[in-house]
Amino acid sequence: MKKWAMAMSAGILTLGLAACGETAEPAPGSEGEKGADSDLTLEEVFAKTNAASEEINSLHADMTTSQMMTVESAGMEIETVSDISMDMTMEPMAFYQTGETKMNSEEMGEMPPMAMEMYYTEEGMYMFEPTMQTWMKMPSTEMEQLQTMIDQQTADPSKQMEELEAFKDDFTFEQTADDYVLKLNASGEEYQELIGEQMEQMLGQMDMEVQTVLEGMTINEVAYEIFIDKETFLPSVINIDMDLDMEIEGESMNIKSVVDSEYSKYGEIDAITVPAEVVEQAQEI
Repeated sequence: MKKWAMAMSAGILTLGLAACGETAEPAPGSEGEKGADSDLTLEEVFAKTNAASEEINSLHADMTTSQMMTVESAGMEIETVSDISMDMTMEPMAFYQTGETKMNSEEMGEMPPMAMEMYYTEEGMYMFEPTMQTWMKMPSTEMEQLQTMIDQQTADPSKQMEELEAFKDDFTFEQTADDYVLKLNASGEEYQELIGEQMEQMLGQMDMEVQTVLEGMTINEVAYEIFIDKETFLPSVINIDMDLDMEIEGESMNIKSVVDSEYSKYGEIDAITVPAEVVEQAQEI
C-alpha cells in the first residue's frame, strides 16, 4: 500500500461562465475601476481566447502545487509541495524545466527536498541526477512513449481551455480592469469524464490500473479560476482546487490538491537547446 500511496502523492494533479450571451459583471472590489466595463460576452471571450491560443509558439510557466493525501485506515497523511518553472516552445515541442518537490508525513517525517532540472528537445530528454551530480539521458527506445506523456502533461494553457470549453455555460463571468475572470465549480457526475481524463494522464505514468482507479473515484469538489488578459486574450493565471475520494487496492483515500499556474512571456522564448556540456556528460539510462 505504501508504494502506491507514495506514487500518488508524488504525482502532480494537473488537470481552469453566467449564460454565454451575458457580459461580465465587475469582480468584487473592481467596481469603478477604469477598464472594468468591457461589453464582450462570455462566448466572445472564449472564441477570442481559442483563436489567440492557436498562435502560441512559446511561453513561460510558474506552477505551485500543494497536495494532501489522507489514508484513514492506515493513519497516513502525506503532504507534497512542488514548485516548477518552465520555458516552453510549441513547434518543435521543447522545454527547459527546473523545480523542487518537498514531501512530509508523520510516518516518515520530512524528506529532503528533491531538486529537478530537465531539458526536453528533439535530441531527447536530459535530467540532472542530484545525488550523483551528473546528467542522465532517457533511452531513445522510450522516446515515443515519452512524447505521448509530454503532449498530455505540458504546461500549455490552451489544452486546459479546450477541455473546459464544453462546460462554458456553467462558468461565472466577471472582469477587472486588466482581466476577464472565469470561475467554475466542477462538482457532480457531469464532470466525471473531464476529471477522469486528467487523472488518467497522471495515473497512466504510474503503472497503475487506470480504469479500476477511475471507477473508484468520487469527485467532491473541483474549482477552476481562470484569468484572461484583456489585451492578448491569453490565460495569465489558472488556479485549480480539487477534493477527491478514491479507492485503490481496498484502501480508501482522500486527495486535496491546489494547483496555481502563472503564464507569461508568450512568444518571447527563444529556441530551446541542450547545452553541449550536458550532452557530453549525460549517461544513458
